[in-house]
Amino acid sequence: MTNEQRKEKYMNRNIKLYPPFLAVIWDVLFVFTITTMFFNNQKGLSYAQIMSLESVLMFSGCIMCIPITKLFAKVSPIKSLRIALLGYAAFLLLCIFGTNYFVIAVGYMFVAFGYCVVAVKGPSLLTDSLSVVKRDKDYNRIYGKGLSYAYAAEAIGAVFVTSIYNYNPYLTFWISFAIIMLGELYSFLIKEPAKFQEKNVDISANNQSKETETPKPKKRKYTSSYLKLLTSSFVISILLYSFMFRGVVSIDTGAFKIYLQEATELNALPIWAFGAIYGIMKICVALSNKYQFKFNLKFGVRCLIIFNVLSVLTLLINGLMFIISPFSTISLIIIIISSCIQCSLRPPNFIFVTNYTQVCMPKKDLERLYAMTTVVQYLGYAIMTAIFSALLSLFKDNYGYSILTYLAISLPLVIGSTIFFIRMLCKKYAEKFTVIKPEYTED
Repeated sequence: MTNEQRKEKYMNRNIKLYPPFLAVIWDVLFVFTITTMFFNNQKGLSYAQIMSLESVLMFSGCIMCIPITKLFAKVSPIKSLRIALLGYAAFLLLCIFGTNYFVIAVGYMFVAFGYCVVAVKGPSLLTDSLSVVKRDKDYNRIYGKGLSYAYAAEAIGAVFVTSIYNYNPYLTFWISFAIIMLGELYSFLIKEPAKFQEKNVDISANNQSKETETPKPKKRKYTSSYLKLLTSSFVISILLYSFMFRGVVSIDTGAFKIYLQEATELNALPIWAFGAIYGIMKICVALSNKYQFKFNLKFGVRCLIIFNVLSVLTLLINGLMFIISPFSTISLIIIIISSCIQCSLRPPNFIFVTNYTQVCMPKKDLERLYAMTTVVQYLGYAIMTAIFSALLSLFKDNYGYSILTYLAISLPLVIGSTIFFIRMLCKKYAEKFTVIKPEYTED
């Protein structure tokens, strides 16, 4: 077999293997469906402590993101992803054997580590494989297929883990651990794209000289670029909006799980329904992720207003219904529907902002802006979940009062950041695409 044939064979096989692998590295930890119940019943943690673990996760991710980018710069994508899977495995073992809040918090730091590595190196494995066989245009289709597998796995897993939870709560963690280990073995079927790139790409003297350049000038350029971006009002508006929207909706799944758990403990819902409803919510998220482009085509920039109005309304409805009649049949239906809507807002909002960022920003600044946006989203998630966990502690785990107070705190900031971003977005869009014909400028 010639080298060209081997390249075609192994890289096309990489592309076929990638979607299932993405489902594993993306978030196969479907134990998150029952972590609220597990930590509360088996480990004795309060709801406030459980919500604060979400803050630990995102604060850790915020701190680790840029250092991991530099640390793993010279590590191949597939090796990096194997290390990320080991981080997930460490989390599961600490949850199984941990006996207090601090041990479990360390476990969440390992998850954050894994998530950051996947965010940095996950797409590279696919893009490198596609590039070798000149199939770069297939990226969106292949990556989207992998995400659909991930959401389907979460939906099925939600039903599965809640079904066996009563039999043995720890069994769900061991099964997830086994899947992570199988994912580790599966990764050895994927070939390293760089090996084929080295054999099939001639490196010119100019490229060699670039590789041997001292890193000092690059570092100065890298740092000054970040500072230059922060002088742009448009960039600041993106960061503020990303911080606030991601922060406000950060409690969506956590608060939903708390409500479903209380419903099962009061026999308003059977335990199997917990998983079924949570799985339905994941399907709603998958559908919103798949069809967001139609929403964007119809409403354009008004999507921002719609997303924020829906996030505020769903929080308000959930809080009021819990106070009025928390576990009646009508309240159950209303809160479940509004929570599914709330959890489905994040993917289309993220894609919307990303699309308009690509349109309005120079291509050379996009990667840096994406990195900055990721950090502020993690930070917003961490801070807002910390606030919500503090409110749960203050109101002694009262779901309704905590949500309404949380809404009162965040509402002015949401309105302000949304208006600021819309104004800057419209201004930037107009600056870039307004064309003045030459004859209009002639005297």
